[in-house]
Amino acid sequence: MKLLKQAVYLLTALLLISSCNSGKKLILLQDQQADALNQQNELIKSFTLKEADYLIKEEDRMMINIFSMTEERFNFLQDRPDVEVTVDSKGQIDLPVIGLVKVSGLTIANAEKKIKTAATDYLKNPRIAIKLLNFNYTVIGEVGRQGTINALDPKINVLEAIGQAGGFTEFADRGNVRLIRSENGKANIYQLNVLEDNLLLSEKFFLQPNDVILVNPTKKRTTNQERLSTISIILSIVTSLSFVLLRFNN
Repeated sequence: MKLLKQAVYLLTALLLISSCNSGKKLILLQDQQADALNQQNELIKSFTLKEADYLIKEEDRMMINIFSMTEERFNFLQDRPDVEVTVDSKGQIDLPVIGLVKVSGLTIANAEKKIKTAATDYLKNPRIAIKLLNFNYTVIGEVGRQGTINALDPKINVLEAIGQAGGFTEFADRGNVRLIRSENGKANIYQLNVLEDNLLLSEKFFLQPNDVILVNPTKKRTTNQERLSTISIILSIVTSLSFVLLRFNN
């Protein structure tokens, strides 16, 4: 019986060890020198982010809000301040009364300025706000909620996107995140390491519409699962033998 108890204790210890992960493989945006300083509430490091402003392209769908101080009887948009439009093959959108405005190749901010200029002929002090409706990205693999998500802000980054997908699972390989992006008719795959803080300097830190983020599992996942399965079987056998021996001794 003593040997059986020792076996149970040993297997339990193995079970706990096999489920442990190194802290260094879990902490995001690490900086070894700064971590060693361990300074609280102080600026550790500063990065200049390479924000890639999205350029409007053909077939983009947008919701355009046009607000004006023009008196209601002269304001042709009072009943429809929000206009949903699609960029046509010539890169233009068709707005009520204002007509065609070319916006392809422009950033959201520059498109708002251009529409504002065009609307000034009809409205007093118009204010324009554009929301891109087809800025979707997909997150699959070792995250809490896999799926396709519509970005509310076109300046969303990889970490925010993974957070929106429920964050990493315990088996996520944070040093081997893949970004799949469609560029010039090709599907390009980029490897991102979110364990290192220089990720913030990458041009791939910010997403583009239709990006796919693939979070791979760690290499230990399969090994751990097989080990846990084996340990569970052995524990079941040991437990069964313990009951048999107890009954036999009684």
